[in-house]
Amino acid sequence: MTLAVKVPSAPLRLTAEPLTPSAFAPFGTVVESPSRSVHRGPSTVAVATNQGTALRYGDVAQPVNLYDRAPSRLSAKLVMSMFICSPRELLPEVKPIGTTAGDGQSQGEVEGLFPIRILERHPFTTQTFIPLGLSSSDTSYLVIVAPTLPLSRGREARPPPFPLPEPRKRRPLGEILSRARPPPFPENASPAPSPGRGRRKGLPDLKNLRAFIANGSQAITYGVGTWHAPMAVVGKSKVEFVVVQYSNGVTEEDCQEVEITADIVDGMIVAAIPRIGFQTPANGEFKAKL
Repeated sequence: MTLAVKVPSAPLRLTAEPLTPSAFAPFGTVVESPSRSVHRGPSTVAVATNQGTALRYGDVAQPVNLYDRAPSRLSAKLVMSMFICSPRELLPEVKPIGTTAGDGQSQGEVEGLFPIRILERHPFTTQTFIPLGLSSSDTSYLVIVAPTLPLSRGREARPPPFPLPEPRKRRPLGEILSRARPPPFPENASPAPSPGRGRRKGLPDLKNLRAFIANGSQAITYGVGTWHAPMAVVGKSKVEFVVVQYSNGVTEEDCQEVEITADIVDGMIVAAIPRIGFQTPANGEFKAKL
């Protein structure tokens, strides 16, 4: 079931920015070669393998399966599929009457506007998109994400977008402590929390949408429950992606969608694509007015 959410009072326009691990961290993980990335972290360690002819960087992305918390309790399997995505049509940039070339971005700096009409999330799994056959100089796709709003207590009558578990009864503190057990992991081996974990129950926060431009050498992993737009390829050519996620076959547990609506024709949310973004340097540090 697709729910409808309205655009906030004023139309929103965001400018797509370069995709970097630090900027995308609240929403998931950027997967790129540590040997070429200017954003390489101090903890990145390479291990020589294949008789010294290769370097292995371990744990570049963490697939997460939380289907044991789904209402159906149906187990999920890891699914690897392929998406062949055609370029999206961009809207032309139109300068409002009375503005000058110095007001914001000029028409020459904007390739076009991408309208954001649908957001989706996968409440119990991460999802990874891996582009094939592209170089770091190719601008290939848009990554559009949003934080999650907390549940509103005044909306219990409306079916929530996230299948909520039955409320648990509170137990006395003494009972909890008496049944305490040692943690299953040593302190230095606890599994890292998944991006998006614990923020999955509400609708997308449209006022804090973010848009990123990914180059052809970058893959992405959306954190569990992260609101994001369906894959949007920009440019002139189709892009092939290998997509990796868990699935149990229950539609509402695998994917949930919201449709963004507006009361006025010009009230849509758009992402402005800088023209310079179509010539992204290998280091991902193109300059655009954000």
